[in-house]
Amino acid sequence: MKLFKIIFLATCFLTLGQSVTAQKIGVRAGLNVSRITNGNADPKTSFYAGVFKEFSVVPLIFFIQPEVQFSSQGYKAKTVFGIPGGDVTLNYINVPVMAKVYVLKLLSLEAGPQFGFKISESYPPGYIGKAETFDPAIAAGAGLNFPLGLGINVRYIKGFNDAVQNQPGMTEVIQLGASLKF
Repeated sequence: MKLFKIIFLATCFLTLGQSVTAQKIGVRAGLNVSRITNGNADPKTSFYAGVFKEFSVVPLIFFIQPEVQFSSQGYKAKTVFGIPGGDVTLNYINVPVMAKVYVLKLLSLEAGPQFGFKISESYPPGYIGKAETFDPAIAAGAGLNFPLGLGINVRYIKGFNDAVQNQPGMTEVIQLGASLKF
């Protein structure tokens, strides 16, 4: 039910504002390479997928781009002090709100806050830890924008809080993916 509420509110948010000109709605998906910063873990590869909407602030140059996306993140924990290692998976509904500047028609730069809401988690047997339910972060990236609404993008995301309770280490995610604007 909680997931349904988040998706419903996000959908309402993305569909509001029909009076703003030069709006584009789209989808984006790709590869996540995530880790935590404590040094006791290796990166984990997974995926993300979501929707976005571009709102023009300064035509052809500056846009605000709210998004809603599912993001599977985590890390490969190492065995430390008898605590077993293994894959730690943290699944989030992320809501980034990016300020996007088109340097050229082909190149765009973006930055903004991201709000992550944990929807599930899994740990190896015997692993001690529980993920925080809210993961605030900052995101920055760049994109190449091709004709017909196609694009490729890269984004770096850095969490502000420890990802797992009682274990130091913030999330870091690199996203590499593609987008399609309608």
